[in-house]
Amino acid sequence: MSIRSEPKVMSNNSGIDIDIELNKLARGYRIVAANGHLEATLGHLSWRDPEGRGLWMKCQERGLDEVESNDLHLINWNGKVLQGSKGHRHSEWPIHAAVYKARKDVHCVGHTHPMHCVLFSATNENLVGIGHNGSYFGGKVKVFEKTLALVRNMEDASAMATALGDAWAVLLRNHGVTFCGNSIQHCVVMGIAIEQACKEQLLMNGTGLNWEWKVNSGLKDEAVLYPRIVENLWLYHNRKLDKSESRT
Repeated sequence: MSIRSEPKVMSNNSGIDIDIELNKLARGYRIVAANGHLEATLGHLSWRDPEGRGLWMKCQERGLDEVESNDLHLINWNGKVLQGSKGHRHSEWPIHAAVYKARKDVHCVGHTHPMHCVLFSATNENLVGIGHNGSYFGGKVKVFEKTLALVRNMEDASAMATALGDAWAVLLRNHGVTFCGNSIQHCVVMGIAIEQACKEQLLMNGTGLNWEWKVNSGLKDEAVLYPRIVENLWLYHNRKLDKSESRT
């Protein structure tokens, strides 16, 4: 049986074209996959349903680099698949539900296991703004360590959302990272940035050189990715994706 399905959009009174957003979400999956987040079929992005029915997420069987819009399904706030892909639901869907519950400003959530985030999560270092990528997070990234296991229940997921606070990312000790944004574009850009920021700091520490992070008056402004910058980065990564996929 195919795990894919026909277009899945029901009535929509929000004024948002769900088909367009789901195509954008599918591309977001493939973009983060191309930027260090791919680990076979593990990891997932979600988008908050504009009608409040739950969240859209890929099925368990697909890798981040394989996702098309018909690999997505709608999951309600109790974890029931309402429509879309016939594939299995990811067991860590509570991560996404808990963040949406805690953060009304968030409309897209990602949870992945990129190598440098995983390595950094095992340290006792604070993530700082060595370069632009780290500065986007304003020194707010914390480490969730209530459990090192999969986050499969709302109790642990809610604790993780508390650790996230008002930041755009939280590291999960020896596990991975959860990142989010006020749009699909923003979330994808933040996901790429957090992996790069962890990589930069790990590499800097590995040099053995003395270095320091100076808090400056511009940090507050640097910690905000303005919509125009987010859109520019999103379009760049889409062009890059198109070039890559045209060669395969």
